[in-house]
Amino acid sequence: MEGVGELFGRSVDAVLRRPRAVLLPLGIDLAYLLLGTLLFFGFAHVELLFPQGYRLPLFPVAVPHALPTVGDVVGPTPALSDFGRDVILAALILITLAIPLLAFAEAGFLGALKAVYLTEHDVLEEGRHVDAWSRVREAFFAAGRRHWRTFLVLRGIQALLAIAALLMPLWLPALGNYGLAVLAVDVLLLYAPYAAIEGGKGARASIRESIQLVSDHLATTLVALLFGFLITGGVGLLATPLVALTGVYGPFLLSALYAPIGTALALFLYNVYLSFQPRENVPESSPAPAASPSSA
Repeated sequence: MEGVGELFGRSVDAVLRRPRAVLLPLGIDLAYLLLGTLLFFGFAHVELLFPQGYRLPLFPVAVPHALPTVGDVVGPTPALSDFGRDVILAALILITLAIPLLAFAEAGFLGALKAVYLTEHDVLEEGRHVDAWSRVREAFFAAGRRHWRTFLVLRGIQALLAIAALLMPLWLPALGNYGLAVLAVDVLLLYAPYAAIEGGKGARASIRESIQLVSDHLATTLVALLFGFLITGGVGLLATPLVALTGVYGPFLLSALYAPIGTALALFLYNVYLSFQPRENVPESSPAPAASPSSA
């Protein structure tokens, strides 16, 4: 079993060598930011940005999501708790409407991630793709259609966590550690999206496997999360000066900056998940081992 550092380095190297999958989360994230901006302006007559995902108040890091988003590194701009009921209601509508869309997008992205970085392809099979983007597009839509229902449940849970992070500061301001409960749920579900894509499992089986893997491999999971926390926290430090310099365009620029980093993190967590599987159970998605020189 490779170490966490080796898995991280291999994931970053793979994305740097073949960055085409980065366009998927970037396009999805920018579309979500634009949709949220239009919704808030039309519904509450307020100009603000509400990224997908969620950031807990006074908690400087976030668990990296399987679908990379600028919400992993920056929260609502400005904080929604500073506004009234119309803004909170607009945020709830946005979160709810996005569940089916992001369910398809997340399943499709992980399917493309698997096709581009984790699956070997026959030369003759590759010949039917007119270009590199053709395989990404085919994998995205195939995985989205196949796993949409499973990810609908997983995204529904994430939506509930986002709503909790949104409303708890208003309802329970006296509780200082409620965010840890939300974070704990997020950690327990860390491997569920990868289990759904890799094993074709339903939501319940994927959640059960994720909880079991986190319990059985807690030390490795915590080290992997440390990598994620350091990276999302480090990129998050750029948010304040970037927004100060570019204003409302800051989160859009930060999304473009974070997309390749988030893609590498998603691939890294996928590789961590695969490292827990028995070798005979993951022949399709495991990169071929390097050929050893034949002995004389």
